[in-house]
Amino acid sequence: MSSSEFPSFLSPRLSPQTDSYNGDDTSLLKPSPITLDRLLPPTIISPSFTPDTVPSTPVPIPVISTPQPSDGLPDVLPEVECVVRARIPTTSGTEIFLHLYKNNVDDKEHLAIVFGNKIRSKSLDRAREGETEMDRMIRGAYVGRLYPGRQTSREDQTNAEEDTAKDTATLVRIHSECYTGETAWSARCDCGEQLDEAARLMSKENEGIVVYLRQEGRGIGLGEKLKAYNLQDLGADTVTANILLRHPADARSYSLATAILLDLDQTEVRLLTNNPDKIAAVEGKHREIKVRERVPMVPIAWRMNSGGIRSKEVEGYLKTKVRTSCL
Repeated sequence: MSSSEFPSFLSPRLSPQTDSYNGDDTSLLKPSPITLDRLLPPTIISPSFTPDTVPSTPVPIPVISTPQPSDGLPDVLPEVECVVRARIPTTSGTEIFLHLYKNNVDDKEHLAIVFGNKIRSKSLDRAREGETEMDRMIRGAYVGRLYPGRQTSREDQTNAEEDTAKDTATLVRIHSECYTGETAWSARCDCGEQLDEAARLMSKENEGIVVYLRQEGRGIGLGEKLKAYNLQDLGADTVTANILLRHPADARSYSLATAILLDLDQTEVRLLTNNPDKIAAVEGKHREIKVRERVPMVPIAWRMNSGGIRSKEVEGYLKTKVRTSCL
């Protein structure tokens, strides 16, 4: 089965190209500008790469118009409910609020990692029959900050944060779970690096949302993903390996992310992605969300002399992503 048979919002339809990568070519570790011009379609990453300095804020790309979403997108978004929210002090010093969601389409615990204390969940704040003020505080439906002896979930004047007018859309990253890249130190992909970079950019703004979807291995699950890794060692690329296992090249869906963003009252966002096709999927079939800007996420190894993930496996992985518009 060819990946072209799947909906375009899952696997972008591109004409087949010859893949001459043999696993030994190290030229992609630090592609030259000329090589990059040949490798990258003009819509993938624009403008040119960040100068070779310390990590900086990427230049956003305004989204002037969005192509009509694929018919494969659902007419009705999933129903989501934030079950609990908790403050997480991080090792970098930034505080985040972790939101855990349940939904009506699967039994997975999807997450929203929220930077800053101003973005709130409508379903979490909604009153629930028979609950006490302590119940509300325990599930995270409080305003301001918790402290020993606090009695109410409502606004606490001694801990109220100054509310300032917002003049930019919220920075958002839709991130699919990657146990191997985030926990097992895998150099087969740059997923962990992308998650860290999203956190760094949102920490700078003290606001942002990472919607963390539990769709491991582009939606095929961890067990099948490990089988795909063995096929890659036998010579297949990431897309071909999925197809050989009778899976779509990319089985991920973003309708849950759209529903979670709406629950967090986000109707206009700046999307951290290198894939323009993801914009339509996140906006939804009926344009429930508007993506104002696309913010590129260029691999660190491509824009700096040192740092970032460098291995022959990640070279082939990134080359395949560029070739198939799946960055």
